[in-house]
Amino acid sequence: MEKELICPVYKKCNGCQLMNMPYEQQLSWKQNKVERCLSQFCNVKKIIGMDSPYNYRNKVQTVYRTTKGGRIISGVFQSSNNGIVGVEHCLLNSKRSDKIAIAVKTVLKNLNISIYNPKTDKGFFKNILVRTAQNTGEILLTVVTAKGKFPKEKEFVKGVLKLFPKITTIVHNINPNPTKMKLGSYEKVLYGKGTIMDVLCGCKFEISPKSFYQVNSLQTEVLYKTAIKFAQLNKDDVVLDTYCGIGTIGLVASKYVKSVVGVEVNPQAVEDAKKNKELNKKSNINFYCKDASEFMTEMASEEVTSPNVVFVDPPRAGCGREFLDSLCELSPDKIVYVSCNPETLERDLHYLTTKDYSVTKIQPVDMFPHTNHIECVVLLTNV
Repeated sequence: MEKELICPVYKKCNGCQLMNMPYEQQLSWKQNKVERCLSQFCNVKKIIGMDSPYNYRNKVQTVYRTTKGGRIISGVFQSSNNGIVGVEHCLLNSKRSDKIAIAVKTVLKNLNISIYNPKTDKGFFKNILVRTAQNTGEILLTVVTAKGKFPKEKEFVKGVLKLFPKITTIVHNINPNPTKMKLGSYEKVLYGKGTIMDVLCGCKFEISPKSFYQVNSLQTEVLYKTAIKFAQLNKDDVVLDTYCGIGTIGLVASKYVKSVVGVEVNPQAVEDAKKNKELNKKSNINFYCKDASEFMTEMASEEVTSPNVVFVDPPRAGCGREFLDSLCELSPDKIVYVSCNPETLERDLHYLTTKDYSVTKIQPVDMFPHTNHIECVVLLTNV
């Protein structure tokens, strides 16, 4: 374990709620939290931590503002007051992302490009989103502005690439909303092809500015490998991947099974999943844009081969009752539940264990060191 580091602004930023604890103590805190919620179901395995719990974020947003004296500052967005905490080096961000943020600030200053002020709704440049591919080294820089026409666009691109030539592609995005950090609907590729590619668990994934992709690549591999191991997949299995996103778990699982179906309600994610299917030349997996509850109910009622393994990877709110009812109606032999919230996981496991399912394995994984977030992989079997 490397020397413990402390961020000087972690109390102001509040992005690292556990930064005041040594890392081993953080792991103990998370282990205890998972056990309090889930040990009633079965033994909780020891949490899997990181050897180096720093600079792991492959997706980094940096906001720019101007001081009263006219100096450009950059830092972490604070949604509570629409402000920022000025910081150039974050202990969670990839080091490349922080260096790019500084390079962008230098170019903005050199070209005298105006910085957006949310209080007056004036100015141009708002923030950047940097996505780095852990296993290929490719880098996607998305620049977000309040308006459409980009002054000195070519000079900006040239200046940033001169300071950081390893950037693979640059995309311009417009978000006119003064209070929201989400990307807008308009995008224009300024340099490169507009996407990057990463490799995860031996599969290729194309990443665009809006793609959902886990922010900690090293621990994501641990998480997905744990999920695959729990499922004990074989060549006769039929798998359903619910909340499939861009197809990550399903594509990894497809290497071991007869067939996979992925279902996701977000149309952009489904389009990305289909591209990733082609990218990996997989013929035994298909993706559908539909509500997972409705999809499972239809599968249960139709004369089709029902999946015997279902992967469930919901948002923090967990699964709705309608989803769980549909899942039980489908009645797979095994459910592998990947959760980012022990409290909603506890609620859902309570329900599933009243419906002929038994919890047999629980594995916590520390996906987000120094924060209070915890991932768990749970195996349920049909009794």
